[in-house]
Amino acid sequence: MNQLANGEELTKKFAIRRRDFSILVAQSEMFNCEVLSQLLKEQGYNVVGRAVEMEDTLQQIRVKRPQCVILESEISGQRSFEIVEQMQRSNQQTKFILYTRNPDLRMIANAMQIGFFGFIYATDGLEELYRCFHTVSNGGCYYSNGFMNVLKNLGMEVMSDTTRDELSRLTQREREVLRMIANGNTASDIAEQLNISYRTAVNHKAHIAKKLELSGCRQLPRYSISVKNYL
Repeated sequence: MNQLANGEELTKKFAIRRRDFSILVAQSEMFNCEVLSQLLKEQGYNVVGRAVEMEDTLQQIRVKRPQCVILESEISGQRSFEIVEQMQRSNQQTKFILYTRNPDLRMIANAMQIGFFGFIYATDGLEELYRCFHTVSNGGCYYSNGFMNVLKNLGMEVMSDTTRDELSRLTQREREVLRMIANGNTASDIAEQLNISYRTAVNHKAHIAKKLELSGCRQLPRYSISVKNYL
């Protein structure tokens, strides 16, 4: 009974805060964008804008500084991750929730690595989205039931905060090299496939091991295999 009362009280407090939680809706189709924006407004959320193109989304984030953006993965021809990266480089404090219709292994891995705070699948109901807002607004990371089922079907698990932090230290080229190591490629193989010198390939491996705080390059194969799904 006490747990139920506490849950109801928490829900009431969050309902009061909804108007203070600013949201930008960024969807690939205008109709879906309009509908979702209206539904959120009817629930008392502070929807500060809506966008269907990448540049408009970036501009509105810079001007309106929303606390949260519901960002569809298909916006602007699947360039939505560039929006997150640009905002991170500019130290924008906005938190992003990924909304996706057609996820694949590589896209999900990139999303989990890049720093989204919420993950919503297209078949999820509005209650999942509301719970996501609640968690994200309190500093947490939320994975909806629909998204968790997608991960399960793809043979993936939720990335731990430790792994997310480790992989975020690597450049795009270093993640590519680490992925090649996971696939069993030697330094010579990497040099040939990336059209770089053998010495450069060796240096990449050394830099990766150092950034990951491994004791040496010999630990890279085991580590790379353990995180292969996220590369």
